[in-house]
Amino acid sequence: MAILITGGTGFVGLNLTELLRARGESVVLFGPIAPPPAFLSAVAGNDHRIHIARGSVLVPEDLDHAIGDFQVDRIIHTAAITGDLNREKTGTRQMVEVNTIGTIEVLEAALRHNVRRVVQVGTGSIFGGAGTLTPWLDEATSPTRPDSVYGISKFAAERLGVRYRTTRGLNLTVVRLGMVFGRWEYHSETRDLQSIPLQLLRAARAGGKTLVYDTLGDDWVHCTDVARGLIATLDREQTPRPIYHLSAGRHWDIGAWCEGLKRHYPAFDYEMSSDKKICSIGHNNAPKRSPMNITAMRTDMGYEPAYGADNALEDLVSWAREHLPPD
Repeated sequence: MAILITGGTGFVGLNLTELLRARGESVVLFGPIAPPPAFLSAVAGNDHRIHIARGSVLVPEDLDHAIGDFQVDRIIHTAAITGDLNREKTGTRQMVEVNTIGTIEVLEAALRHNVRRVVQVGTGSIFGGAGTLTPWLDEATSPTRPDSVYGISKFAAERLGVRYRTTRGLNLTVVRLGMVFGRWEYHSETRDLQSIPLQLLRAARAGGKTLVYDTLGDDWVHCTDVARGLIATLDREQTPRPIYHLSAGRHWDIGAWCEGLKRHYPAFDYEMSSDKKICSIGHNNAPKRSPMNITAMRTDMGYEPAYGADNALEDLVSWAREHLPPD
């Protein structure tokens, strides 16, 4: 039996694949594009347990073939289009179709094939303008007010998933992610904005002075911790709650991150600014929001973040030296 990862050739999907492969799982990476060559060379190679299935979550036949051909019994649904304001203006329909209608197609396919377990990936972007109304974002009590097309479409998808769990008997759990960064993050046709930590790493490698917007979200979480949390949720045959938060459960200090980069790249310097117009990093990223409360994930899945700021920085710098080509 195999695990299907929709959006499997994206950032989160690649990190999931790396951990699932390490424990001997058969994994199907489902999506419209191939994985980056560097990932294929470093991780997948000729491993017969890693399968690439090209297709779209909007095409039921593509999903049926992937699930049936590889005997899929579990699904991690990560497929989504993220986007900045330009993407919203030019691709609203596509974003909503993939994020919302695509989720319906995945859930319907899971029902058709009697898939025994589905983990649906959500996002903290659903909090939108209400993201700082509470000091910690709680699954049950913090207000949601999505204000971007991405956040709106993902919130609709999340509510659909919970509805399928409630009324259709689908064994599904929604896991909302914090601001993910780390290994295998790359720009693609479905991902416009790179994480702040990666943007800063690229700036540090280039050297010179960078202006950083000083009002950024700090709910960062390392990709390996995200993959661990999603797999722990998948492994639990049923969860008592329909929705969980998965993040680092702590505040991050962007200044400390920059100082760490300066130790590795002495030619790098930075300055924090409250003027978005002059900043090269942070001027077009999501607005600030409070960190996620991960108590439920800790209690029900035994999840504990392994990466704090220091070892996350060392991991990303080490990975970039081996796998990230210079800009």
